[in-house]
Amino acid sequence: MATKKFSKTQRITKGNIEKVPGNKPGVYRIKNAQGDILYVGKAKGGRLDERITEHKGRFQGGTQFQYKTTKTSQAAENLEKREIKEHIPPRNKKK
Repeated sequence: MATKKFSKTQRITKGNIEKVPGNKPGVYRIKNAQGDILYVGKAKGGRLDERITEHKGRFQGGTQFQYKTTKTSQAAENLEKREIKEHIPPRNKKK
């Protein structure tokens, strides 16, 4: 079974965020202009678009994002953990 990849990297703009599905759980990455992942987060309750909007301007240099929807909240939780472990984003708190 092929897994869906993260979306292409996009600038955090109102127009781009409006295209993000807001009714599905998923995981998002906040990135800087160089493409470095600054933060990985999840939206378990289907607020993916809102969660990305909440992070706009929160992290210095965080001007871009990627996202990936998941079928369930648990899948979003698991994917977020794997992404943090793999990329070790500097803005994620150590758990």
